[in-house]
Amino acid sequence: MSALLRPANGAADAAAFNTLRRVVTPYQVFSAERILHFWAVTPERAYAKVLVAEVDGQIVAAGRAGFNTWTSEQGAASLFVMVHPDHRRQGLGAQLYAVLEAHLAEHDARKIQVWGTDDEDVAGFLARRGYGRTAELRYSKLDLTDVAKLPPAPATPDGVALVSAREAGPEALYSVDAATVVDEPGDTAMDAVSYEDWYAEIWQNPATDHDASVVVLADGVPAAYTLVEMDRESGRMWSGGTGTLRSHRGRGLAKLAKSDAVRRAAAAGVTAAYTSNDEVNQPMLAVNEWLGYQPCAVQYSYVRTL
Repeated sequence: MSALLRPANGAADAAAFNTLRRVVTPYQVFSAERILHFWAVTPERAYAKVLVAEVDGQIVAAGRAGFNTWTSEQGAASLFVMVHPDHRRQGLGAQLYAVLEAHLAEHDARKIQVWGTDDEDVAGFLARRGYGRTAELRYSKLDLTDVAKLPPAPATPDGVALVSAREAGPEALYSVDAATVVDEPGDTAMDAVSYEDWYAEIWQNPATDHDASVVVLADGVPAAYTLVEMDRESGRMWSGGTGTLRSHRGRGLAKLAKSDAVRRAAAAGVTAAYTSNDEVNQPMLAVNEWLGYQPCAVQYSYVRTL
């Protein structure tokens, strides 16, 4: 079967990209608007390349490669490819990987990270290309059709207040997000998140819900947060991050933030919440399990050092 590989661009491609993602990874939450926005604001220094594969005018596979601009590590890059189930085992994934890997190598990539399932085909495909498995990522789902089934919200300690991200403002949300993302488990440290890049990608993201996202203030100072990305068309939300400053940990503030955020999202019409956590991130897994999140999928990180 002959396929046309070409660069992705425009709203129509973003919509097709999103439709394909819903088929391949239904446990992730995206929207066409969110994807289009991400393509538009990705910094030039990321050397991002997005490709789609067309068969008879239909986009049946796609992929993206780019450098991590939120880390101080030189040459850290990522790559992913997705192929519609009806068009697998026809070489489309291999074609996309070859072009995208070559693109990264051309721009001096030193390390490439790929997320994939535990499927034998995926593991074998990546092993043959020099990738080794490094970490396990658990995806979980929370049913929000009946908020009464959620556990009672934790009591708010004295001196602590919960406000929406809209009330707190972008600088307050950034202050806790950028400080806590450094501690998230992963193959690449997110230790160089500039406010300008964060503001464009996160705050201005059309999926970011500024009213459901929560900032926890301790004595008036931002101390914890939960970021909510919402796809109103499907009635789903994605937890874009939950964290607590090191100086305020052990007080249950992340639990407080996440509990409040999912309730705000449910009040806005969300019926299902999704999230992902590294299997070694036991504190956050405990919070999600307390809320009632149920495992729904697993992915693994595969890394190749060049």
